[in-house]
Amino acid sequence: MEVAIILKSDPFSWKAIQAYKIASALSKKFKVNFICIREGVYFLSNWDSVALGYDDFKAYPVKVENITFYADRDDFTVRGLNTQDLWITSKGFDLKIVPEEDIAKIVHRSDVVGVW
Repeated sequence: MEVAIILKSDPFSWKAIQAYKIASALSKKFKVNFICIREGVYFLSNWDSVALGYDDFKAYPVKVENITFYADRDDFTVRGLNTQDLWITSKGFDLKIVPEEDIAKIVHRSDVVGVW
């Protein structure tokens, strides 16, 4: 089974952390595509959830080889992000920065889609 989790807003919130918590749990058995679009791309940045009063989501158990992060290329570029400043880079996750059309294909082929 293939799962798509789409984070489109509130990247520094409990909702974003819950989306990742679900993705990390699903990664134990399934292929998970964690897709960040619009403001959601900021979730990938190296931010401190504990300083904001949330769980340390970066410590959640996850099967790294079963989760791939995707960022919409235009959203990522417009917001001035670069791959060296992302928390997922230091954790060994695969990141693909792709055009919107590729994201649509991932969503279309997924068996389950969740949107936050």
